[in-house]
Amino acid sequence: MRIKHKLRFSINMVFLMILILMGGSGFGNHGVNAQETVKVGVSAQSKPYNYYDENNQLTGFEIELLEEIDQRLEEYVFEYSTTEFASLFAGLDAGTFDIIMNNIGEKTERRDKYLFSKYPYLITHNVIITRPDEGEVVTLADLAGKSIGLVAGSSQAIFLEQYNAEHPDQLIKLEYIDADASTIIREVESGRYDATIYSTTYLNDVKDTFGINLSGHPIEDEDAIQPPGTYALYRDDAKSLTLRNAIDEVLAEMREDGFLATLSEKYFGQDDTKLTTDILEKNDLIEAERVALNGENSDEVEKNYVVGTSGQTKPLNFFNDNNELVGLEIDIIQEIDRRLDDVSFSFELTEFASLFAGLDAGSFDLLANNLGESGDRRERFLFSLYPYVITHNVIITGQDADDDLKIEDFAGKSFGVVPASPQSLFLEAWNETNPESAVKIEYVDSDPSTIIRDVYNGRFDATIYATTYLYDVEQTFGIQLKAHPIENEDEIRPPGSYFIYRTTDVELRDMMDEVLAEMREDGTLATISEKYLGQDDTQLTEVILDKNNEIEAERLEQAVKENDEIIEENTNSSNGKIFAPEVIPQIIPAILDKLPITLLMTVVSAFIGLVLGFAIALVKIREIPILSQIFSVFVSFMRGTPQLVQLFLAFYGFPLIVRWLNQQMGWGIDVNGIPTLLYVFVALGLNEAAYNSETFRAAILSVNKIEIEAAKSIGLTNGQTMRRIILPSALIVAIPNLGNSLISLLKGTSLAFTVTVIDIMGQARIIAGSNLRFFEAYIAVALIYWLICIVIEQLIKRLEKRLNVDQKEVEHIETIQTENR
Repeated sequence: MRIKHKLRFSINMVFLMILILMGGSGFGNHGVNAQETVKVGVSAQSKPYNYYDENNQLTGFEIELLEEIDQRLEEYVFEYSTTEFASLFAGLDAGTFDIIMNNIGEKTERRDKYLFSKYPYLITHNVIITRPDEGEVVTLADLAGKSIGLVAGSSQAIFLEQYNAEHPDQLIKLEYIDADASTIIREVESGRYDATIYSTTYLNDVKDTFGINLSGHPIEDEDAIQPPGTYALYRDDAKSLTLRNAIDEVLAEMREDGFLATLSEKYFGQDDTKLTTDILEKNDLIEAERVALNGENSDEVEKNYVVGTSGQTKPLNFFNDNNELVGLEIDIIQEIDRRLDDVSFSFELTEFASLFAGLDAGSFDLLANNLGESGDRRERFLFSLYPYVITHNVIITGQDADDDLKIEDFAGKSFGVVPASPQSLFLEAWNETNPESAVKIEYVDSDPSTIIRDVYNGRFDATIYATTYLYDVEQTFGIQLKAHPIENEDEIRPPGSYFIYRTTDVELRDMMDEVLAEMREDGTLATISEKYLGQDDTQLTEVILDKNNEIEAERLEQAVKENDEIIEENTNSSNGKIFAPEVIPQIIPAILDKLPITLLMTVVSAFIGLVLGFAIALVKIREIPILSQIFSVFVSFMRGTPQLVQLFLAFYGFPLIVRWLNQQMGWGIDVNGIPTLLYVFVALGLNEAAYNSETFRAAILSVNKIEIEAAKSIGLTNGQTMRRIILPSALIVAIPNLGNSLISLLKGTSLAFTVTVIDIMGQARIIAGSNLRFFEAYIAVALIYWLICIVIEQLIKRLEKRLNVDQKEVEHIETIQTENR
């Protein structure tokens, strides 16, 4: 009884902790707040702009600036979220953030896509950073033949690559390194590189943090790297404009009353907030152009539609060298956005396979990913009236092939295709119906670019892909191939790429179709096509017009049969030392602040794993029909896939299930209010259950059959036999493996930071980003994990010893009972 009470108390405590966390994460929070919440995105790794201090408090120039703005704006309250720098813009696009501040400067693509604060709140300069012995004045010409350390693809790298191209007689040796600014600047001081280029703010911070001496030299044409100035960025819509204007008004007050200058002196040692005449004139001109183009509709809140895309379908949608989402489809939608005053569009990325599931679940309002007519898409979804681009699948061969070849001309020759793709299905059907002209199908799990290049390289005789991909590969890699028309290409996929919507979103479809028609008529669509495809692939043929008009007529006729009612779904689119061991004791307490989160994830997941694992083991031992087979597949899947994948499946998949249940059952569960910890519990708990089930199964099967028969011979029931005989013996065998599994689970919780749960590992990364002591921080967190594992090992040893003693007592009592009988 005492054991049962302890178990019940432990379970109650676990669920109490879960409920407390849920309450803190948004469950049951029905309080009324008159202030509007502004979600601010930062990386917390851009010291001195935003970072975590020694007390684990988010601080920095931008944080104090925002806190002061928060104090002066009574109608808003600011909330801060941290993510990787590369995810800030995607979060702004998706509506996760209302504003991002992270030492962000100007780029043409950013100006075109986002709304900037009217003036920069800080003005710093990119400089050439060298050791003092390089001289008092150092120019790019002085660095000829010398090495510069930089990050590939950065603004500095692009600037220097262009410099080398324009000055072949003064080439600078560019050495690329994937590291943070602090590391690269310190490598200049150590002598690994002769120089680097970074902002003066980073230079000063590294000098102060590590007590090193370096020099910063002005760059004459630094605007070619990035114009001076750091801005707050917003989405380009009316609601964000209202917020932008309110914050800009406060920033002007703070510049006038000296607060901005004082804050700059605190973090940068000087006033870097003064606006020059050039900066004022440039930004005033930009603002005037914006107002002339869009007007000031700050009182009107636009409706935002979320576009689902993969960002991996070049040239239709992809990320360019500046990590900006671009492409033919992106340009088209952005142009539609500019022409529609009362709506806006944002993009959300996912894998191709998840696009349609996201559309079904309401995560997206429309899809744009080179989608054509295939399978039952026409029956399940609503297509744009006409395709926005018309390309054709063609047979692609090397230049040495004859002209205008047909499929039958390739008998016995090799085609490289992706298995289960429309192209492979087409060729398989061809081989089946034309055995005398069968082609050799070679399956390869690769992207179009690789397969097309393999044709050029001679690995395959041919492949089949759309002309869009062919043109992009030829332009990107500077190669030439031949394209041969396919007579019956409709069997692969009818020509044409469409925007796809839910069947209920006719109003959105019609609104976008109207703008697409204008763009086709005024030549905008053709211009975009020529930009990305090298030719105008937007002209509609009579065949395409007739076919799509007929499809639309059939859709309208069906709507009439259903009483012309379209059901509106209520879904929302939704000190100078290289190694400083003395800082490790200072880091450990800050990391330990998040130890309860790590332990909670471990305990709850272990509990799920024990209970479910034991149940699965019993089902498999007793070979219960259907359940046994299902659990076998479950165990195989969980043991055969990485924990990180399982965590992502839970994190991204569970909300889809909840949204689907909301639609089917009429529930109103707020998916965004579900704490991320719940997804971690599900993923790690199920993974643990899979491993524990095999441990329990092996342990139960190892129990001596004679003991079981003896128990039954003295009249014990199956339940009594399980509790008194089998489980005590099985636990002795299982405990060591269960202990090892628990230790693995503890270490597996470190993955939770990938889905925004800040545990001890996440805390270590945050601290490392703030003090630039990555090695020391990781040593600290390693010591904590090690210590916890030692404690678990000792507890397991004690439990093993206790169970062995209990087992001996049980065997002794049973021996006496047998003798007395």
